[in-house]
Amino acid sequence: MAIFATALVLFMIFYAIFAQQYGESVKRQAQNDGVRVADTLAQEISIAARAGDGYSRRVTYPDRLAGAMAYTLEINTVSGSVDLVETLGPNSTFTYSAAAATRNITGEPQYASPNGFYLEIARGAAYVENHNGTVVINQTKAVT
Repeated sequence: MAIFATALVLFMIFYAIFAQQYGESVKRQAQNDGVRVADTLAQEISIAARAGDGYSRRVTYPDRLAGAMAYTLEINTVSGSVDLVETLGPNSTFTYSAAAATRNITGEPQYASPNGFYLEIARGAAYVENHNGTVVINQTKAVT
């Protein structure tokens, strides 16, 4: 009986350690995926700014990030960045800011913010365009 109890205690300890390590691994993957999404959008904004008037490209991004409960992207027109906020758990958030080459950005604001506007991510895609030197981000392609 003592051997069984000892084996059970050891199993529970190893299981707890494994579960904790797995949870941390999932969080790291969600953070890396979020950074990749923010960096991609910031790079697209930079390309549009440098390409000049007439540039247009459709950018896709996931509706959800594996391991994250939710995430939001904010186009920060004050600093010229794409700001990411991921909810990884009840008391766990991850934030990241990806710099873009311009602050001259506008778009389809869903929510006003002191730092710019929030880009709605539920649709999974946006058009990044340059109209007369202003980078425009919309969920639908602008008719010019």
